[in-house]
Amino acid sequence: MSPVLMSLLLFVALAVFINTMVGKVQLLAALEPAKRTDQIKQRLKSLLVIAIGQKRLVGRSKERSSGIMHALIFWGFCVLLIRSITLYGEGYQEGFHLPFLGGDHLVGFLYFGLKDIMEGIVLLMVIWAIFRRAVIKPARMHNTFEAYLVLVMIGILMISDLLYDGTRYNMIHLFNQDHIHFISNPQYGSEFLWSPVSMGAASLVSGLGMEVNATLLIIMFWVHICTQLTFLNVLPTGKHFHVITALPNVFLKSLGYPHEKTKVLDLEDEAAWEDESLGINHIHQLNWKQGLDLYTCTECGRCKEVCPAYTTDKPLNLFDFNDSLKHELYANADKVIRRAKLSRELGKTTDEGAIENLKAKIADIKSDKLLIGDVIAEDTLWACTTCRACEEVCPVTIEHVPRVIAMRQGQTMMAEAYPKELNVALKGLERNGNPWGIGYDKRADWAADLNIPTMAENPDVEYLLWVGCAGSFDDRTKKVSVSLAKILQKAGIKFAILGVEEKCTGDFARRVGNEMLFQMMALENIETLNGYNVKKIIAACPHCLNTLKHDYATMGGNYEVIHHSEFIQELIKSGKIQINQTMQGKVTYHDPCYLGRYNNVYDEPRTILQSMNLSGYKELDRHGSESFCCGAGGGRMWMEENIGKRINLERAEEIVANGANTVAVGCPFCLTMIEDGMKELEKEESIKTLDIAELVAKHMV
Repeated sequence: MSPVLMSLLLFVALAVFINTMVGKVQLLAALEPAKRTDQIKQRLKSLLVIAIGQKRLVGRSKERSSGIMHALIFWGFCVLLIRSITLYGEGYQEGFHLPFLGGDHLVGFLYFGLKDIMEGIVLLMVIWAIFRRAVIKPARMHNTFEAYLVLVMIGILMISDLLYDGTRYNMIHLFNQDHIHFISNPQYGSEFLWSPVSMGAASLVSGLGMEVNATLLIIMFWVHICTQLTFLNVLPTGKHFHVITALPNVFLKSLGYPHEKTKVLDLEDEAAWEDESLGINHIHQLNWKQGLDLYTCTECGRCKEVCPAYTTDKPLNLFDFNDSLKHELYANADKVIRRAKLSRELGKTTDEGAIENLKAKIADIKSDKLLIGDVIAEDTLWACTTCRACEEVCPVTIEHVPRVIAMRQGQTMMAEAYPKELNVALKGLERNGNPWGIGYDKRADWAADLNIPTMAENPDVEYLLWVGCAGSFDDRTKKVSVSLAKILQKAGIKFAILGVEEKCTGDFARRVGNEMLFQMMALENIETLNGYNVKKIIAACPHCLNTLKHDYATMGGNYEVIHHSEFIQELIKSGKIQINQTMQGKVTYHDPCYLGRYNNVYDEPRTILQSMNLSGYKELDRHGSESFCCGAGGGRMWMEENIGKRINLERAEEIVANGANTVAVGCPFCLTMIEDGMKELEKEESIKTLDIAELVAKHMV
């Protein structure tokens, strides 16, 4: 081959690629900081399982076939990277090969066979992918010229390499051109014996004669090289940038919690109020990991396909959401980079005049568009239920919800532009410590006849029962609190409640962006809990559990928090309570988002139900990590749902279609929403909606 031509192609292609990537990296570096370099061992495990193993594509029950298709293309590329290095070496030295891939090692021949078979498989997968896009047209997918271009280029890479090997074989074995290099070994034979797909390609062109085969050999080599270098430079310009960024994005995913925890804002920082840096109000306020998320979006549409808002015709389309933010980021790249440069200068200078001058310059560098209003519509932002279904299915671990909450913080605290129907619930939190606005002195009325001590009366107990606002004030959910208390008493558990000292955890306030109110409530609760030296908490509300367990831990409140379904299962397992198997009819279970996808509690509720009804348990079509939201999370419990179909009705219809007589839940919000859905369908009598605790209390021996 030609070393001069190879050098020229590599120089031009790599120069263009490096120039593009430098700009992308500079833009990321100009965004806000994020800590993602801890727990290397766990990050490598995530990389291996999710990125290399393609877990979220091949492991998902829905559209598993398309996931396997994508995984095979990815794995094929990984295998063919070695081949690519070999071909570049061929451009400089005929017969070039990497260590262990020559004729002296079995490893080399095994690789020849694997590479050849994978090329055939990848080519078949590319044909299938084009057919799906052009003919089947799944609703979630976006058909673009780029998508077809990339698939065609992948196909060309496979065909050119197969024909390159095929024509080499023909030149050597049919036309006796012994100057053409190939690898053989008396023990393992020729490399071509290990390459059945290439031999098939060889047979296709064998009848074209020596001159045509010789020409094809050269053409296919350079077509492969040129296509690959073109492909390299196409990647950073569109959605296929994920080919480069997916592995680092997965490696840098959040650990210990499903996504980046909401940052505890410094509300005493006057500068933060002045420069509108509380929450995300402008595109430059994204952190670099959020920017990398935008780079990495594959536009596969899996997020919107499972989104309860999108599937019920709300204005939230996560593909458009990500795409709009990405284009805004790119459109303001120069401004973001200049702003970051000036901010670094500001951090180094001590001259007061220079400081004021730099501050003025920085303040002037902003996007011409409002982030919420021009880039992202207000209705779009507030449609999210924060259920995390989108994050659970994302094959490249993009974290959508933290951005939504941070933007809501900006809207609520800086712009004061939140849905006005939230005012009643927010005022209820401020005045009485609960979104219903009922007098806090009535918080323990539900337990009046149960002889349950308060922590003030008896702090020497093992467990605090966190009742929650719904369990204390909502007439329907009070029955759950009573059932749970009776179970604990039956098992001989030493527990107490806070009574009038308990306030809302603030989950609702934080999810709608009112960080000031959240912090006020959280700090008051933490002071109370730490004052009683509370260590273990039982919670019947997944939203309370999630906030107590994860949000409070960032503010000095560290507790062992367990959901009542987990605790009850332990009581059954240890024999402290016994369950009869007299439950009649079919039963199913609705997974609460904040219990399942946020806290990975799936098995315990099912084990309890199956212990009561050995043969009548039946899963919903959407269950476990693929469960469908009830529609109440993310503060939506307190907002009007006047656009599209009601989310709880969508879920209720699925439950009715399941044929169950009873639907069990483990969350007061789910209880309310699903019961309301059953009432709307006039099924509340034939299909009972009951909490796990109610069912256990009913079937205790």
